[in-house]
Amino acid sequence: MLGIDTNILLRIFLTDLSEGDHTPDQFALVRDAVVGSREPFFVNHVVVVETIWVLRQKLKYSKEIIAGVMTRLLHMSNVMVQDAATVEASLSSFIAYPGDFSEHLIGEINKRNGCRTTLTFDRAASKSPNFSELQR
Repeated sequence: MLGIDTNILLRIFLTDLSEGDHTPDQFALVRDAVVGSREPFFVNHVVVVETIWVLRQKLKYSKEIIAGVMTRLLHMSNVMVQDAATVEASLSSFIAYPGDFSEHLIGEINKRNGCRTTLTFDRAASKSPNFSELQR
């Protein structure tokens, strides 16, 4: 199994990146090395969070488009996403409630590790049932 970094994962799903240091050759390299490979690949939580951040903040993709991209990732036969069920639940929470995906992932990880709630000062995140806003 090989790990995939964010810059590789983005090139699996995007045909053109308007930002960053890249060449068209990189897309061909990724296609040849990853998409057509028989070897499995691993995507960890940090890469998922970074990828969604780029799609949302830099490329201004809607939550619905991001959900589609991430659903494709979760169902790729040669890709193993770290704790895929947690990522999938976090994605559902991200779509349903305000806040960044990273907060929803934090809340879901904490919930799955026995936390009744996750305390936060983040008002947007506190709208999710996995969080409680800490206030006076």
